[in-house]
Parts: sequence; C-alpha cells; structure tokens
Amino acid sequence: MNKAVGILEMTMGIFITLTKAYLFLFISITIRWTLPRMRMDQLLNLGWKFLLPISLGNLLLTTSSQLVSP
Repeated sequence: MNKAVGILEMTMGIFITLTKAYLFLFISITIRWTLPRMRMDQLLNLGWKFLLPISLGNLLLTTSSQLVSP
C-alpha cells in the first residue's frame, strides 16, 4: 500500500512539474507571437523616460521610510 502511494505521489509530482513547464513555455511563446517587437530606440526611451524615474522614486520612498521608522 505504501509503495503504491509513493509511486502515485512521484507520478503526480512529475506531472505537475511538466504541466508548469508547459504553461510557462506556452505563455512566453504566446506573448512573443502576439505582441509587437520593440525597436532599440523605443526600449531606450522606455528605460530612460519611464523606468528610471519609477526606480528612483521607489529608492527615495524606501530610503525615506527606513529613515522615518524607529
């Protein structure tokens, strides 16, 4: 009985791992096929004009919250 339960648990673990891998691959391939590709200048504009101010604001908020908290 215990051996059958162990085999069933191992089979379920393998099945769940393969299912997760398939889902992650499916999602990434679907996103890659459906969304348009960005040019290099568009990525640079995104990084400098959008992501950098957000990250600096996050750094400022985190630092100020650490300084204010006791």
